[in-house]
Amino acid sequence: MPFLEGPFAFTGKLDMLSAYRMRGVDKIVVRRKGGPSAEKIKTSERFVNTRRTMSEFGGCSRTGSYVRMALLQIRHLSDYNFGSDINSVMRQVQLRDGTGEWGRRRITLSENTRLLEGFGTTRKAASFDSIVRAPVYYTMNRKDRSARIDIPELLRDINYFPHNNHAMFRLTVTLGIVPDVTFDVPSREYLPPTWYSRRYNSISVSTDWSPSLEGMKSTVLELAMNVLPPDDRWTLMLSIGIEYGAFRKNGEIEEVPRFGAAKILALRGNEDTPGNGNDDGGIGNHKATIADEVVTETIPAVENEKDLGGYREPEVRYVYTSKAVVVEKQNPVVYCYAIPLLDEIVANTLDTPPTGRKQPILSIENRPRSASSQKALISQQRTASHLPQSAYYTSHASTRATERNSETHATNARKVKNIRTNKLPPRPDSETLSKSSDTTAAPPPS
Repeated sequence: MPFLEGPFAFTGKLDMLSAYRMRGVDKIVVRRKGGPSAEKIKTSERFVNTRRTMSEFGGCSRTGSYVRMALLQIRHLSDYNFGSDINSVMRQVQLRDGTGEWGRRRITLSENTRLLEGFGTTRKAASFDSIVRAPVYYTMNRKDRSARIDIPELLRDINYFPHNNHAMFRLTVTLGIVPDVTFDVPSREYLPPTWYSRRYNSISVSTDWSPSLEGMKSTVLELAMNVLPPDDRWTLMLSIGIEYGAFRKNGEIEEVPRFGAAKILALRGNEDTPGNGNDDGGIGNHKATIADEVVTETIPAVENEKDLGGYREPEVRYVYTSKAVVVEKQNPVVYCYAIPLLDEIVANTLDTPPTGRKQPILSIENRPRSASSQKALISQQRTASHLPQSAYYTSHASTRATERNSETHATNARKVKNIRTNKLPPRPDSETLSKSSDTTAAPPPS
């Protein structure tokens, strides 16, 4: 959507441009003329579907105008043009009609009243529910075209939160009739029933002006319409709004325009259609007959009436289930074993070294070469074997390091010996070289 700004701003028509102001928009809206001509759209075969869509949209727009007339006294309590949003709701009502063909589908609001309940008239400003934060109870009677509204006590900053600095406020309730719209073949347009006129628009009642700083006492409002439609093609609509006032000359209170909020409270449609809430109670009430039927069907038959005696409490059985599997933790058990050793077994153990132990290997230098030295070594080992057990194992454990040292020493000794045995011959001197030369020069003997 283009907007017009600058020093050459204007409203109206200029050549192929059209500039105008729209409610809810601060700037000037510009629209360009163009597209096919109106005659071509009405007569050309290429625009058949366009004509069908235009026809149905015209029916939605007309029904939306009747809805706005049903809240005539409070429709100014808005901050934007909410007519297009109501037309969108009427379009959804029209799409639910499965009897008519495309371009002629009916708009029966009396069969789809729930779609429009709770509709608010504000978008940027505070809504009615945010200002009056207390439930408003009501009863509606479609046969008598009447309604009763119970407004609770309103206390500032408790259940009443005004969003401006105006001194006074009041609540206004409207009650009106919205007709169903059908396509009229002779006139080729959507029309309401012939009985509909302006006297079916709406009636209203308001509370007294109350100071915004204090609030308002609980009030009951009642209103009823004197007209009765001849058929059932209509819907009874109840709306409520809050208005603000300011003090003028002589202490008079005048309404402040363009401030406040309103909403559609409830609708009552055709009684022949189930599920439209045509009872006399408010929201959330149900017919008692339906509850009785359900109870009588679910009560089982009792064969022996003597057992009923008196009132018995129903048997209640509780079943406890755990979310996680409980695993029992087992405490660790320590077992100790004691093995007695006899003196003989201990003596034998001390006399002989433990199995799997190697005897110490002596190096070449330390190895005894005579019989007397071997006897001395054997006696030394026997003396070590009769030592206490702790000393024996200590000396025996130290043999591993001695064994490794002796093996390393023996290996090094072998390497040195091999080097000595495989050494090069000595370098000959000059005399030896001269003798060898004389020997080679002499002829061999014959």
